[in-house]
Amino acid sequence: MDNARTIVVEGAPVYEYRAFYRKFSRAKYISHLDLYRTIQRSFQRSKLPIWFTQGFNPHIYLTFALPIALGYEGVEESFDFRLRENLPEEEILSRLNAAFPEGITVTRAAAPQKKPEEIEKAQYTLLFSAGNIPAEKLLADFDAFLAQDAILTEKRTKKGLREIDLKPGIFASQTGLTGDAVLLAVTLPAGTAQNLNPTLLTGAFAAAKGLSLDYRLIRRDAVLCKDGSRFR
Repeated sequence: MDNARTIVVEGAPVYEYRAFYRKFSRAKYISHLDLYRTIQRSFQRSKLPIWFTQGFNPHIYLTFALPIALGYEGVEESFDFRLRENLPEEEILSRLNAAFPEGITVTRAAAPQKKPEEIEKAQYTLLFSAGNIPAEKLLADFDAFLAQDAILTEKRTKKGLREIDLKPGIFASQTGLTGDAVLLAVTLPAGTAQNLNPTLLTGAFAAAKGLSLDYRLIRRDAVLCKDGSRFR
Protein backbone atom coordinates (compact mmCIF):
# COMPACT_ATOMS: atom_id res chain seq x y z
CA MET A 1 0.00 0.00 0.00
CA ASP A 2 1.26 3.50 -0.85
CA ASN A 3 -1.47 5.62 0.71
CA ALA A 4 0.97 6.86 3.38
CA ARG A 5 4.40 8.43 3.45
CA THR A 6 6.88 6.19 5.22
CA ILE A 7 9.55 7.58 7.52
CA VAL A 8 11.85 5.83 9.97
CA VAL A 9 11.95 6.88 13.63
CA GLU A 10 14.47 5.19 15.92
CA GLY A 11 14.84 2.34 13.46
CA ALA A 12 11.10 1.63 13.12
CA PRO A 13 8.84 2.58 10.16
CA VAL A 14 6.18 5.23 10.83
CA TYR A 15 3.40 6.05 8.36
CA GLU A 16 2.34 9.66 7.79
CA TYR A 17 -1.17 10.52 6.62
CA ARG A 18 -3.06 13.69 5.84
CA ALA A 19 -6.76 13.47 6.67
CA PHE A 20 -9.32 15.76 5.03
CA TYR A 21 -12.57 16.39 6.82
CA ARG A 22 -15.78 18.41 6.73
CA LYS A 23 -16.70 20.57 9.74
CA PHE A 24 -20.32 21.71 9.70
CA SER A 25 -23.54 22.12 11.66
CA ARG A 26 -22.94 22.50 15.42
CA ALA A 27 -19.31 21.42 15.05
CA LYS A 28 -18.49 24.87 13.65
CA TYR A 29 -18.73 26.16 17.23
CA ILE A 30 -15.84 23.94 18.36
CA SER A 31 -12.76 26.12 18.85
CA HIS A 32 -9.43 25.03 17.43
CA LEU A 33 -8.06 24.01 20.84
CA ASP A 34 -11.18 21.98 21.59
CA LEU A 35 -11.04 20.48 18.09
CA TYR A 36 -7.47 19.37 18.76
CA ARG A 37 -8.61 17.64 21.96
CA THR A 38 -11.66 16.17 20.21
CA ILE A 39 -9.51 14.58 17.50
CA GLN A 40 -7.09 13.18 20.08
CA ARG A 41 -9.96 11.56 21.97
CA SER A 42 -11.45 10.26 18.72
CA PHE A 43 -8.16 8.59 17.82
CA GLN A 44 -8.11 6.86 21.19
CA ARG A 45 -11.69 5.62 20.70
CA SER A 46 -10.95 4.48 17.14
CA LYS A 47 -8.33 1.96 18.36
CA LEU A 48 -6.13 2.89 15.41
CA PRO A 49 -2.41 2.13 15.95
CA ILE A 50 -1.63 5.81 16.45
CA TRP A 51 1.99 6.91 16.77
CA PHE A 52 3.00 8.95 19.81
CA THR A 53 5.86 11.42 19.92
CA GLN A 54 9.04 10.34 21.65
CA GLY A 55 10.55 11.91 24.74
CA PHE A 56 9.60 12.82 28.30
CA ASN A 57 5.95 13.67 27.53
CA PRO A 58 4.68 11.42 24.69
CA HIS A 59 1.52 12.59 22.95
CA ILE A 60 -0.40 11.86 19.75
CA TYR A 61 1.34 13.41 16.75
CA LEU A 62 -1.25 15.78 15.28
CA THR A 63 -0.67 18.93 13.22
CA PHE A 64 -2.93 21.37 11.35
CA ALA A 65 -1.71 23.23 8.27
CA LEU A 66 -4.29 26.04 8.53
CA PRO A 67 -6.60 26.09 11.57
CA ILE A 68 -10.14 27.28 10.87
CA ALA A 69 -11.75 30.10 12.85
CA LEU A 70 -14.52 29.57 15.37
CA GLY A 71 -17.98 29.74 13.76
CA TYR A 72 -16.72 28.78 10.30
CA GLU A 73 -17.82 25.67 8.45
CA GLY A 74 -15.14 23.86 6.46
CA VAL A 75 -15.48 21.75 3.32
CA GLU A 76 -11.94 20.43 2.98
CA GLU A 77 -10.05 20.97 6.23
CA SER A 78 -7.03 18.84 7.06
CA PHE A 79 -4.77 17.50 9.77
CA ASP A 80 -1.66 15.29 9.69
CA PHE A 81 -1.17 12.22 11.85
CA ARG A 82 1.03 9.14 12.03
CA LEU A 83 0.31 5.44 12.48
CA ARG A 84 2.52 2.54 13.46
CA GLU A 85 0.91 0.43 10.70
CA ASN A 86 0.11 1.19 7.08
CA LEU A 87 -3.65 0.66 6.91
CA PRO A 88 -6.11 0.91 3.99
CA GLU A 89 -7.82 4.28 3.64
CA GLU A 90 -11.26 2.69 3.96
CA GLU A 91 -10.40 1.25 7.37
CA ILE A 92 -9.00 4.55 8.63
CA LEU A 93 -12.10 6.48 7.51
CA SER A 94 -14.47 3.91 8.97
CA ARG A 95 -12.80 3.89 12.38
CA LEU A 96 -12.38 7.65 12.63
CA ASN A 97 -15.90 8.54 11.49
CA ALA A 98 -17.36 6.07 13.98
CA ALA A 99 -15.45 7.91 16.73
CA PHE A 100 -15.93 11.54 15.66
CA PRO A 101 -18.81 13.66 17.02
CA GLU A 102 -21.72 14.86 14.88
CA GLY A 103 -20.68 17.50 12.37
CA ILE A 104 -17.16 16.21 11.65
CA THR A 105 -16.69 13.72 8.82
CA VAL A 106 -13.35 12.52 7.47
CA THR A 107 -13.55 12.17 3.69
CA ARG A 108 -10.02 11.16 2.72
CA ALA A 109 -6.73 9.97 4.21
CA ALA A 110 -3.61 9.85 2.04
CA ALA A 111 0.09 10.64 1.99
CA PRO A 112 0.80 14.39 2.33
CA GLN A 113 1.73 15.93 -1.03
CA LYS A 114 2.16 19.64 -0.27
CA LYS A 115 3.94 21.50 2.51
CA PRO A 116 1.94 23.97 4.64
CA GLU A 117 4.39 26.68 3.52
CA GLU A 118 3.00 26.32 -0.01
CA ILE A 119 -0.46 27.56 1.03
CA GLU A 120 -1.21 31.03 -0.38
CA LYS A 121 -4.98 31.63 -0.40
CA ALA A 122 -8.38 30.28 0.61
CA GLN A 123 -11.86 30.45 -0.90
CA TYR A 124 -14.87 31.36 1.24
CA THR A 125 -18.64 31.60 0.91
CA LEU A 126 -20.69 33.91 3.15
CA LEU A 127 -24.39 34.62 3.46
CA PHE A 128 -25.46 37.63 5.50
CA SER A 129 -28.31 40.05 6.08
CA ALA A 130 -28.76 43.20 8.18
CA GLY A 131 -31.97 43.60 10.12
CA ASN A 132 -34.85 44.98 8.07
CA ILE A 133 -32.66 46.37 5.29
CA PRO A 134 -33.84 44.94 1.93
CA ALA A 135 -31.34 42.46 0.52
CA GLU A 136 -31.20 44.36 -2.79
CA LYS A 137 -30.10 47.57 -1.06
CA LEU A 138 -27.62 45.74 1.15
CA LEU A 139 -26.10 44.11 -1.93
CA ALA A 140 -25.87 47.43 -3.79
CA ASP A 141 -24.19 49.08 -0.80
CA PHE A 142 -21.77 46.18 -0.39
CA ASP A 143 -20.86 46.20 -4.10
CA ALA A 144 -20.13 49.92 -3.86
CA PHE A 145 -17.99 49.25 -0.79
CA LEU A 146 -15.98 46.61 -2.68
CA ALA A 147 -15.46 48.99 -5.59
CA GLN A 148 -13.51 51.48 -3.47
CA ASP A 149 -9.85 52.06 -4.29
CA ALA A 150 -8.92 51.15 -0.71
CA ILE A 151 -10.70 49.19 2.03
CA LEU A 152 -9.14 50.16 5.35
CA THR A 153 -9.73 48.33 8.60
CA GLU A 154 -7.91 47.35 11.77
CA LYS A 155 -6.42 43.89 12.25
CA ARG A 156 -5.18 42.50 15.52
CA THR A 157 -1.60 41.26 15.34
CA LYS A 158 0.96 40.09 17.89
CA LYS A 159 2.04 43.72 18.21
CA GLY A 160 -1.51 44.99 18.70
CA LEU A 161 -4.00 46.63 16.37
CA ARG A 162 -2.75 48.03 13.07
CA GLU A 163 -4.52 49.53 10.08
CA ILE A 164 -4.40 47.52 6.87
CA ASP A 165 -5.81 47.87 3.36
CA LEU A 166 -7.84 44.78 2.46
CA LYS A 167 -8.24 45.72 -1.21
CA PRO A 168 -4.90 44.31 -2.50
CA GLY A 169 -5.60 41.01 -0.75
CA ILE A 170 -8.88 40.30 -2.55
CA PHE A 171 -7.77 37.82 -5.23
CA ALA A 172 -11.32 37.31 -6.50
CA SER A 173 -14.87 38.12 -5.39
CA GLN A 174 -18.40 37.53 -6.57
CA THR A 175 -21.62 38.77 -5.02
CA GLY A 176 -25.30 38.02 -5.48
CA LEU A 177 -28.53 37.27 -3.66
CA THR A 178 -29.75 34.04 -2.15
CA GLY A 179 -33.29 34.56 -0.93
CA ASP A 180 -33.22 37.51 1.48
CA ALA A 181 -29.45 37.32 2.10
CA VAL A 182 -26.38 38.67 0.34
CA LEU A 183 -24.06 36.02 -1.06
CA LEU A 184 -20.31 36.65 -1.10
CA ALA A 185 -17.78 34.27 -2.66
CA VAL A 186 -14.28 35.59 -2.03
CA THR A 187 -10.67 34.42 -2.27
CA LEU A 188 -8.28 35.89 0.30
CA PRO A 189 -4.67 35.41 1.45
CA ALA A 190 -4.06 32.43 3.74
CA GLY A 191 -1.02 30.74 5.16
CA THR A 192 2.13 31.70 7.01
CA ALA A 193 2.89 34.90 5.06
CA GLN A 194 -0.54 36.53 5.42
CA ASN A 195 -3.92 35.31 6.61
CA LEU A 196 -7.15 37.30 6.23
CA ASN A 197 -10.52 36.09 7.44
CA PRO A 198 -13.49 37.13 5.29
CA THR A 199 -15.28 38.64 8.29
CA LEU A 200 -12.57 41.33 8.35
CA LEU A 201 -13.99 42.45 5.00
CA THR A 202 -17.67 42.23 5.91
CA GLY A 203 -16.91 43.68 9.35
CA ALA A 204 -15.23 46.70 7.75
CA PHE A 205 -18.34 47.18 5.61
CA ALA A 206 -20.64 46.90 8.63
CA ALA A 207 -18.55 49.42 10.59
CA ALA A 208 -18.53 51.89 7.69
CA LYS A 209 -22.32 51.68 7.35
CA GLY A 210 -23.14 51.43 11.05
CA LEU A 211 -24.75 48.02 10.56
CA SER A 212 -24.96 44.80 12.52
CA LEU A 213 -24.70 41.83 10.17
CA ASP A 214 -26.52 38.55 10.70
CA TYR A 215 -24.37 35.74 9.27
CA ARG A 216 -26.34 32.81 7.89
CA LEU A 217 -23.19 31.06 6.67
CA ILE A 218 -19.41 31.46 6.85
CA ARG A 219 -17.71 28.58 5.07
CA ARG A 220 -14.18 27.87 3.88
CA ASP A 221 -14.54 25.99 0.61
CA ALA A 222 -10.93 25.36 -0.40
CA VAL A 223 -7.32 25.96 0.59
CA LEU A 224 -5.07 26.75 -2.39
CA CYS A 225 -1.31 26.65 -2.96
CA LYS A 226 0.92 29.14 -4.75
CA ASP A 227 0.63 27.18 -8.01
CA GLY A 228 -3.18 27.41 -7.87
CA SER A 229 -3.70 23.76 -6.93
CA ARG A 230 -5.66 22.59 -3.90
CA PHE A 231 -3.70 21.79 -0.78
CA ARG A 232 -3.20 18.02 -0.73
